[in-house]
Amino acid sequence: MLTPVLIFVVAAVVGAWACAQWLPDLAAGSVGGLAFFLVCGLAGAALGVIATHIYLMVRLAEERHLSFRAEGMASQLQAMGFDAGTLAAFAGIVYLLAPAPEVDDERETQPAVESAA
Repeated sequence: MLTPVLIFVVAAVVGAWACAQWLPDLAAGSVGGLAFFLVCGLAGAALGVIATHIYLMVRLAEERHLSFRAEGMASQLQAMGFDAGTLAAFAGIVYLLAPAPEVDDERETQPAVESAA
């Protein structure tokens, strides 16, 4: 019973670390920092749920000596998609609602070209 918990924790930590490495910057400050950690945590949890469902599907297939029917596999995939999809959707919503970093507009303005005519 300890194996699924360990699989979830390891996959969640790896997912959160990967999200922290590849997530574009958010605004500095407490709101941006909280949104960053929340998005990374939700993405890690989604990966942990996927890994746990895969482990449970493999165990179920082994216990039934590969006579796992298509309906059983389909229901497990549907549950995995719903559980992980919900967490991933919440992560996306939080990321899209988080404040964006401020960008300094330092574009050089082109001087007006005077015509010779």
